[in-house]
Amino acid sequence: MTTRRNTLGVFFFMTLLGFGLTSKYGPCKVKCRSLGLRRCSKICRIETCDTIDMTCWKTCSASINGPDAADHLRRCIQQCKVGKTCEAACNKTGFTRILKLKGYQEGPVFTKDGQFYTVLPWIGEIHRVDLENKQSSVLVIPSVDGFKGLPVGLQNDPEKNIWLADGRLGLLKMKQDGSFNQVATKDNKNEPMQGCNDLIFDYHGNLWITAPFGPIAPNNLTESRTVPFGSVYCYNTTTNEIIKVATGFLYPNGIAVQHDSNGTPKKLVFGSSFNISAPLWSFDIVGPCQIENKQVWGNLPANHVIDGIDFDENGNLLVTEYSSGILYVFDSNGGAPTCQLKMPMGHSTNIEFRPNSNEFYITGDALLKLQWKYNGMKKYWEIA
Repeated sequence: MTTRRNTLGVFFFMTLLGFGLTSKYGPCKVKCRSLGLRRCSKICRIETCDTIDMTCWKTCSASINGPDAADHLRRCIQQCKVGKTCEAACNKTGFTRILKLKGYQEGPVFTKDGQFYTVLPWIGEIHRVDLENKQSSVLVIPSVDGFKGLPVGLQNDPEKNIWLADGRLGLLKMKQDGSFNQVATKDNKNEPMQGCNDLIFDYHGNLWITAPFGPIAPNNLTESRTVPFGSVYCYNTTTNEIIKVATGFLYPNGIAVQHDSNGTPKKLVFGSSFNISAPLWSFDIVGPCQIENKQVWGNLPANHVIDGIDFDENGNLLVTEYSSGILYVFDSNGGAPTCQLKMPMGHSTNIEFRPNSNEFYITGDALLKLQWKYNGMKKYWEIA
């Protein structure tokens, strides 16, 4: 989740070429024709799945003129090409719009009994969504001691409980009737719990949580967007301890766990929303709620806003970028994205795979459904 997003200073606007429906870059054809050139369709031809950075294109093509204009146009296309579109889009697989609500949705989750939930953070509501009938209803508006919550992330456990990462109330454990309890107000060092954002269970049952906010209510809401006090917690479900395992980050956001072939947790990966280099950080998991070896696992383009992340069963990491509505995909080794997908929404927040399926759901200023190439990585409750 990313707060007060209307204050973002730098957006990257990309032109995605019709989900594979054209092989000619439209702005290039417009420029080509204005120059009186012939065979503009050939001059502006590109690979079907190429994506062009519009800002780069405008700068590069602005002063093109003269007898070498055709060659300059071709060079601008190559210079401003930023990556290929993911295969799902090239195959013309469409999106299905499920809902459009007031405010932004986040934290989508399927529960063990097939129910689907989302949150509306700034409204403070947790919703149960009927995907078949495309309807949404309020389950609960969490509050503790008169302080209204800021619900952001959801996860399910094998007992059908829903765990809620809340920016004002910390970590909550909720039943599907909407009743809940606050798990803790302090960590195992007796320090105040920070407000939470996203969370994920590893296959050993430990719960990893990003915490980009300051101390929970009754303290005033603060964010680590400019001062790096964001942290990562782990809730050890065996000892019932909440442990701050890392701190010193700008707005940690989105979190996932890589496992080895035996199902042993091996690497923790999470994003940093307001870091100019848009890093995905990683740590090696060396024991229950124990990590070491901090490093940069991958990067989005500079100034991009990482929001939600999730692995598929083939080891690809899917990353939503809030400000552009683009989904970036990394292979299991990280580094740079292997492809990207512009979704038909202005802002995107999180994704969630339907269990045992390649169907996934994207939240943001709408709720969308898409068929992916692979099934999602199984959640803890599916293998426990």
